Amino acid sequence: MIAKHLMIVDDHEDILFFLEQGIRQTWPNYLVTTAKNAQDALQYLKRNTVDLMLIDYKMPGMNGLELAEYVRGIAPRTMIVMMSSVDPPELKSQPGPFDAYLGKPFGISAIRPLVTAF
Repeated sequence: MIAKHLMIVDDHEDILFFLEQGIRQTWPNYLVTTAKNAQDALQYLKRNTVDLMLIDYKMPGMNGLELAEYVRGIAPRTMIVMMSSVDPPELKSQPGPFDAYLGKPFGISAIRPLVTAF
């Protein structure tokens, strides 16, 4: 069985660590990759395929919405989940370049249906 590949993009290392560890413990056969910013994520996506991306909305440089729009253009089959601790209206207006929205903070149980859906 081919493992699913998840990518977490967030500029906060503690959130990256929490999500990466939680996903690895819950789904040990999944490949988990992290990026601290949109630019690193895009560099990775140029060489790799990702099944699901968890993207933070508010990041320095390119924000999560801009990253999601770019990812949609180069990897339209990748499921994109936008995460945010703020509640900007543009994140609630579907359709957008993302498939789901999660307000921070959240636990691993909140992403379970999303991870198992792809």
